[in-house]
This record gives sequence, structure tokens and C-alpha cells, in this order.
Amino acid sequence: MTVSAPINTSITWHSSFASFTGYSGSSLAFVLGLDALGVAVRPLYLYGADHDEQIAAGRMHPRIRELQQGPLLLESPQIVYAPGDRFSKNSGRFRIGFTMLEADRLPASWVEQANQMDVIWTPSTWGQQVFQASGITRPIEVVPLGFDPACYHPGPARQRLRDRTIFLSVFEWGLRKGWADLLKAYCAAFTPDDHVLLLLKIDSRAPGNPLRELAALIPDRSPPIGLIYNQSLSAERMAELYRSADCFVLASRGEGWGMPILEAMACGVPAMATNWSAPTTFLNQVNGYPLPYRLAPADQQNRYTRGAQWAEVDAAGFVDQLRWVAAHPEERATKGRQAAVDARAWTWDHAVATALGNLRRYGF
Repeated sequence: MTVSAPINTSITWHSSFASFTGYSGSSLAFVLGLDALGVAVRPLYLYGADHDEQIAAGRMHPRIRELQQGPLLLESPQIVYAPGDRFSKNSGRFRIGFTMLEADRLPASWVEQANQMDVIWTPSTWGQQVFQASGITRPIEVVPLGFDPACYHPGPARQRLRDRTIFLSVFEWGLRKGWADLLKAYCAAFTPDDHVLLLLKIDSRAPGNPLRELAALIPDRSPPIGLIYNQSLSAERMAELYRSADCFVLASRGEGWGMPILEAMACGVPAMATNWSAPTTFLNQVNGYPLPYRLAPADQQNRYTRGAQWAEVDAAGFVDQLRWVAAHPEERATKGRQAAVDARAWTWDHAVATALGNLRRYGF
């Protein structure tokens, strides 16, 4: 999908751009992509003055710094890309709220603020349906996220354990990611003598001791488990990590998009993930291993998911899938090849072109 920028198109993109969050990383991709198409984008830090983010993060992309020297034009459309209770920060003449959630119902404060926007964007059709069912009456349009195909693509792994099946999981520590379900299923599926490895790449920014919680769930005699903990890897290193695996696995209870799933698929690695929420956009039985699930109460301690539901994987089905994948290397390879083909529909070029196409339809 190719869309050229209309003359004099200018927007304000109100979000974060340098923190280690999904919003920040995808903001960077959208802003740089729109800028490359000739759109006059003014990045505006959502949580303070522009320089506050650079001080807090210790870094900032040089092009974002340059663009933040430009004027703030209130007559330009403004996109607030953040959790929905931040939409009230939108001061544009035409106001776009861009967000996502991982449960089946939006908080009332999100709905209230969303209905003050001119239009709402969300990355998936599943999210669009959740937003409508939650009571948003403004137009809701799907603007997907993406990946960089120059980095995430099939290729030989630099290092690979040829004698065993490697299951890779990449996630930020938290209840929503279903890490306990993953550990239990893996330890039930295999023995210490099986030729498998579960490799966990975990990032934790919350209080607590993830290592202690992990250890408490691992039996004395468990199948092999490896851990990469709080290690920031470049996109190139992440691509190498994906390509070193035989199957990506994530027992998440809900995803607003599911970036690691898509990145793994783009690298030619089939994904095993919960068959619910936004990843159903790109994951299916032909290119991967969707996991059966049931709906259950979401995290009642989280103000965003209180009173909502999300998914929990079926334990027996999860165990069966893990064993099946380990026993069928040719099928894994076939699904991985198809995953790489299907992922190409969801590049950042496509995502940016969709956003710009919407702006053009609005008359900007």
C-alpha cells in the first residue's frame, strides 16, 4: 500500500518516543515513517515537556529531537497515542485518539474521553469490536502496527542447538503474559531427558522478584529452561534470537497487538499463542499454533481491566500442542515458511500508509 503525502499535511503526534514501552517504540516508527513521506510531524511528549523524556530515558532519536524544534500548530490534527484515559490531552482542531487494550471491556473513563474525540484508531478488528461493545459512539477505524522487514526476516541462525527443540518466549513480566501457565505446561509436557529447551527473555520494570517467582514454579527435576533477564537487545540481536528458535510461544491472556509474535513469524518461526485478541489478525492454524482458551475474570487489581474478562489457555490443550510441535519438525518448518509470507502484510510501511490514508480522507 503506497500513499503519497498531500501538500502541507501537518500533524501533532502526542505520545512518548524513547521509553522501553510498546507505545513508545511504535510511536517512533509512525513518526519517522510519516516524516519520510513528507508529512510535517511534530512529536509532542505526553507526560511533560519534550526535554523531560530525553532526560529520563538518557537518549532520544536524533530526528525526533529535530522535529521537536518545530512549532506547535493547534490548527493541525492531533493524535494522542496512549492509554485511553490520556485522550483529554488532545488539544488539536481535529482530535484522534489511538489506543488498544487487552481485555474485553474498556474502562468507563476511556469511553468517556473517547467519545470526545473526532475519531478513534485501534490496531485490530478485534479491538474495534471491543471498543464498539464498550459504548464508544465515535467512528472507530483500524490502523495496524507493524514490523521492520529489513531487520526481521528469515535467515540462518548464528547459533542453534541442533539436538533439541527450542521454544522461545519474549515478554514483559506481569500476570497478563500467562508465564505461570507456560511454565506449568512446559514442565508437564516434557521430562529432564527430553531434547527440548524453553528460553525465556523477560523484562521486568515492576516491583517484585520475578526470579524467585519463577523458581517457585519449577520442579526439582524439570526439562531445561534458559533465561535472559532484563537485557536490552537491539532489533538486530532480537532477530537473531528469534531465528535461533524452533517455535515462539506465549500464553498471553490478551494482547493489544502482539509485536513479538509478529516479529518471530516474520523471521520464519511459527508461533504458538492464545487464540484470542489482536494476534488473531495474523496468527492462524496454517502459519502457527493457536492455543485453545476460555474466558475468565481479568486482573481485578488493575484499574484498566477491573470488571472485564480476558483469556486463559486450556492447560491440557497447551501440553498437547507443545508435545506435538517437538515431535513434528517438518510441520514446524512448513508453518514457519508460511508465517514469514503472511507477516509481510503487516510491515511498518503498510501501517504508516494506512494512517496517512485516513488523514487524507479526513481532508488533511
